[in-house]
Amino acid sequence: MEKSLKGVLRKWNLLIILISLLMLLMIDSMPSYSYGDEEGRMKWGFSFSSGTDQRSRNDLTKYDFLPRADLGLHKNWVLEFEGNFSYYAIKNSNNLYLLGLNANILYKPIQWNKGFLFLLGGGGLAYDNNSSKQVRGIGDSQIAGILQVGSGISYHLGKELWLRGEYRFNHISDPFRRDSGINTHDLNLGISF
Repeated sequence: MEKSLKGVLRKWNLLIILISLLMLLMIDSMPSYSYGDEEGRMKWGFSFSSGTDQRSRNDLTKYDFLPRADLGLHKNWVLEFEGNFSYYAIKNSNNLYLLGLNANILYKPIQWNKGFLFLLGGGGLAYDNNSSKQVRGIGDSQIAGILQVGSGISYHLGKELWLRGEYRFNHISDPFRRDSGINTHDLNLGISF
């Protein structure tokens, strides 16, 4: 029974991914007004974020500093490289620190003269301090794999300065061993210039 349920869930996940890609392609073909980084030049920025554990046990609070470099690929697409300096304050356990690099794809389906809404997805790798396996849910290889998806808004403040606010669902786990990982809901606030 469990194997057949897993097979059904995999088929549904594949179907949802295919439908999402088709919707993105349809939205991308719609006309939009775009301002800013479609010339292919680099933009710089940083964000601060905070988040809590997905399971709502309130035993974990996450804080991030995320320096960022953006490269416009197209009027609607941006490739984003992001440093990852994260601190997980965990009650009744050792705290977890991450130092790594993420690569994200940012898609801007709705744009206007003062800003745009965006969708974001990406992943990365980070060094962590969990060599003694004292943080539950994370393996002991000292490498964490990061996956994240989210959405947000970027608002033009003037003179090449943009304010950015977003929500992200973030997952970290050991990429070399089977573990449950840690999932968080994060709110980010940052600037780009």
